Amino acid sequence: MPILAVVLTVGVIAALTVLAPRLNDSRQASAETSSSPSADPLDASASASPSASSGPLPKFTTLEAPPAIDKAPKKPKIDPCAVPRNLTVMTFNIKGGRVSPGELGGIAGVIRSSGADVVLLQEVDRNRRRSGNVDQPAIIASHLGMQSVFGANDYITDRGGYGNAILSRFPIAESGNTHLPNSDGKEQRGVLRANIIVQGQRLVVFNTHLDHTSDSLRQAQIGAVMAKVNAYDGAKILGGDLNSGDGSGVLSTALSSLTDAGASLGPSHDGGGRVDYLLPNSWLEAGDGRVTPTSLSDHHAVSIDFSMRGAEDC
Repeated sequence: MPILAVVLTVGVIAALTVLAPRLNDSRQASAETSSSPSADPLDASASASPSASSGPLPKFTTLEAPPAIDKAPKKPKIDPCAVPRNLTVMTFNIKGGRVSPGELGGIAGVIRSSGADVVLLQEVDRNRRRSGNVDQPAIIASHLGMQSVFGANDYITDRGGYGNAILSRFPIAESGNTHLPNSDGKEQRGVLRANIIVQGQRLVVFNTHLDHTSDSLRQAQIGAVMAKVNAYDGAKILGGDLNSGDGSGVLSTALSSLTDAGASLGPSHDGGGRVDYLLPNSWLEAGDGRVTPTSLSDHHAVSIDFSMRGAEDC
């Protein structure tokens, strides 16, 4: 019994300890509630005395309407013709780059001295035994600080092959290679395309190397090439080794929608003929051009300065 009494006493003391602060808080909250004004204006109005409600209403300051907001100024239109994009384009058949890998720097030197920004290379090897099993376009581009894309038309090994390449100082956004019509026993040819972004504007570059044995096959091939070229809008240029001279049917087909920017430059081959071309559309205006003979190939490097318009009607 004494133990039970002690337990009950301790319990009562503990309960009073817990409940006492809550009772004090409750009394304080009741006092604060009764002394504070009602948060609801309707309640305050209902509890106010009749004499208070008959007094004058408070005066409110009348705010003037804010001034009219002017329309946001329109962004000025950018004149696409005001700032032409200047660039130099080169086409160069490097004859398979049949020099040692160390001498690929010589080809890069020809390109560098021309100041070319975009380069179209034909007869390019990639991982072929005859040229040292190296990636020629990547090596040449590395000498120049350029980007490169490669289109294999003849797959010599499963690692690479033989075809065309495009190098660019400007970003290459996208590219693709298309094989051209062919005949049994003939070397497979192709057209390599690269979408190049020149100071925010797209330039579509096409690089090809047509058959050198059959005019009828070349005619079929240039027809397929022009179908690709004409499928794109905007600034574009076709270049490469067409294996055709001035006044040929191949050149006439190409000039149906393009222009001959190097018509006055003269021969581009050791044999004395002109077979290497740069053919822009009306978005590009040709400036100075140069033909650079070199011992690195039987073809000369052909480079032309262009001013690329920002719109067709500039």
